[in-house]
Amino acid sequence: MSSPPSRTERGRLTLLMHGAAIGVIGLVSGFGLVFAILDAWHVWPVTLPITLPVPGSEHGWRVAHVAGVLNGMLMMLGGLALVPTAPGPTAQRWIVGGLVWTGWGNTVFFHLANASSNRALSAGSTRLGEADLAGVAGYLIGASTIPFTIIALALLGLAAARQLRQR
Repeated sequence: MSSPPSRTERGRLTLLMHGAAIGVIGLVSGFGLVFAILDAWHVWPVTLPITLPVPGSEHGWRVAHVAGVLNGMLMMLGGLALVPTAPGPTAQRWIVGGLVWTGWGNTVFFHLANASSNRALSAGSTRLGEADLAGVAGYLIGASTIPFTIIALALLGLAAARQLRQR
């Protein structure tokens, strides 16, 4: 019987798992991009008999697609960096929790931004459009990820610097 994973190993696996899920969502969002470009629910050789307009914009789907893949990769890279940097328990909780919030928060943000009138760049009306529920929710969720992302990456960098000093 194998021993339970260490705290660092558990954090690594958590980030790899969530990062892979976010990456898959980003890849699947590529279908939205194709549908928006073609203005049809079509992927050769199948054309779906859907007469509804494609929601969102080409730009919005491109961003959701690329950002989803990149956020997933960021989370997975953060997970892979946990073992060699060996951050302390508190730092690791911030890194893992911060990157999980970053990945999921940004995924929700980019999809709500695509459904909003103002790209969810403000909780109020802007030159891009009027405020709406999707825009306000997207803005609040997306903006909330910023400090967590910065703190998580800064803590990873500090843990790496500590490892360098010890060698």
